[in-house]
Amino acid sequence: MRQHLTSIVAIDRNGAIGCKNELPWTIKSDMAFFRKTTMGNVVIMGRKTYQSIGSPLKGRLNLVLSHNSVLFPSTDQCRLVNSVGEALADASTAKHEESFVIGGAATYVEFAPIVDRYLVTFVDHIAPDGDAFLAQSIRDMLPEWKAREIAALPAVPGQDEFAFRIVEFVAPDEDARRQQRNETVEAILDKRLNAKSRKAGTRSAQASAAQEAFFF
Repeated sequence: MRQHLTSIVAIDRNGAIGCKNELPWTIKSDMAFFRKTTMGNVVIMGRKTYQSIGSPLKGRLNLVLSHNSVLFPSTDQCRLVNSVGEALADASTAKHEESFVIGGAATYVEFAPIVDRYLVTFVDHIAPDGDAFLAQSIRDMLPEWKAREIAALPAVPGQDEFAFRIVEFVAPDEDARRQQRNETVEAILDKRLNAKSRKAGTRSAQASAAQEAFFF
């Protein structure tokens, strides 16, 4: 597994991350940071986040967590996964350096027990119509993690609607979280291998039976 599994998120002073499936602000500098950070890597998201974006993020392997197996046909750039474990397994076998959980609120919660790093953009604003929030349990946990400020920028008319700062948080138990991910991935990959072996065995048996019937 990769060194980190990172959740990357922007929140206002109340923890809001969205409004009607859109960002409640326009901060181009933060979007550039998001693009640069995730480019060439794996991004993991929930169905609603994928639908709000409208298409796969270019230059990244998109893994969409959904129980709707007919949401869209999987491609090399964008795949459906039906569990956290499946997402981890697909990410582990991809030729990418890092993996990022990019939302939405429920997906951040699902991955919270195994994520070992957060990149949080704190927006100096309160979105009046915010209807999606980073879970309070996650926000309460972050002060206990090792923090490092990456950037702090003022509002710039026409560029960044509000002032913001970006902080990296690293889990104090990152090794244990990584081990938990590794064990999950190993279990999923073993399950896939066993299923493939059983399928191959069934085909072989069917082929043998057909051959015997032909010669009879």
